[in-house]
Amino acid sequence: IGHVSLMFVHFTLHFGPFSGQNETFVFINKTMTWAQAQSYCRAHHTDLASARNVSENRRVKELVPAEDRSAWIGLFRDSWKWTDGRTSTFRYWKTKEPNNQYWRENCVAAYFKHSGNWEDWNCDWKKPFVCYSGKP
Repeated sequence: IGHVSLMFVHFTLHFGPFSGQNETFVFINKTMTWAQAQSYCRAHHTDLASARNVSENRRVKELVPAEDRSAWIGLFRDSWKWTDGRTSTFRYWKTKEPNNQYWRENCVAAYFKHSGNWEDWNCDWKKPFVCYSGKP
């Protein structure tokens, strides 16, 4: 029987000088489909991570170990919406992305090993992921 190990890395981030709200990003070093990752985040934290600007994307990137190439975040194709309902026009796509290869790439993974740029992926792939805890 294989063992599943979880690695939790906590990072507290204060959003905006006026919000006064804390959010903690948590890297989950367990591979799941995008939907499974979303369910996990909603059950144990708040939701999959949203990166609404370059600074937030960089801070989420700092959580992902160098050996992990990409991790699910909370963006999905429905006019590209964040799972937690937040609005942001910020996008950090890798060159030639999103490409919707084979018309089946509706979920987003951030390629954190190098750039932190985003790629669209088939939602059934299994990847580690980043959740957040706290109020949006």
